[in-house]
Amino acid sequence: MYETFKYQCWMMYCMNTDALRKIGLTQNEINIYLDLLKAGTSTAYEIGKRTGIYRVHVYDKLEQLMNKGLATHIYRGAKKHFQATPPEKIKQYIEDKKNILNSQEKEIDSILPELEAMANLPKEDTFVEVFKGKEGLKYFLKDIIKTKQEVLVTGIDDQKYQETIPIFMKQYFRDLKKNKIKEKIITVKRKKVFLFDKKLAPTTQYRFLDAKQFNPTNTFVYGNKVVIVTWETPVTAVMIKNESIAKTYRNHFEYLWKVADLQI
Repeated sequence: MYETFKYQCWMMYCMNTDALRKIGLTQNEINIYLDLLKAGTSTAYEIGKRTGIYRVHVYDKLEQLMNKGLATHIYRGAKKHFQATPPEKIKQYIEDKKNILNSQEKEIDSILPELEAMANLPKEDTFVEVFKGKEGLKYFLKDIIKTKQEVLVTGIDDQKYQETIPIFMKQYFRDLKKNKIKEKIITVKRKKVFLFDKKLAPTTQYRFLDAKQFNPTNTFVYGNKVVIVTWETPVTAVMIKNESIAKTYRNHFEYLWKVADLQI
């Protein structure tokens, strides 16, 4: 117990760890990372004994450190041992975070003109909701069924929906068929593009545009609603309820539908 206390004191007072906290590491992650740098390859039990962190929490934090590229593991016999990656990997972790932020900024830039246009509409005519995660996807897809009107989709990557909510997508197509709701999808023309099978989605039609003509923003138009989906983390769906906006998107979709190809 005394040795653990001394070890924690060394962690707390011999190094200023504010910089590590500022890049997103928790205190337990910092303690485990520093422990591994100091002690070398160790089991979760040994780490827990030295740091005073419960072993179940040690495994959780080690998983997070490995996801950040700051720890690795090896097997010695049947036992898993962990070790810190070289400290310069911290800069790579920061660089990865920058790349993610840059990617998210580009996604926001792609929909910014549409969002700004919405902001200029009379507020009483526009209703906006934001949904995050898998349940957000399910919510607006259920709303499509509830609305019982043709749905127009652009910029879609079907595979993302199949991977994220596979069971729900079967129910969605079943309900489209049951309610005789037509779905038109414009997607990019490329080899091996993922499309839902005709047997699963009998009321869905596809047409294809070249990449230079294609707007990758994932948009659904149905009734008086437009839903814009961004596949950041977590996936986010912005639902806009406005007749004029829906009409504008619908007219643009119909123009693209006429010029799009029937085959890939």
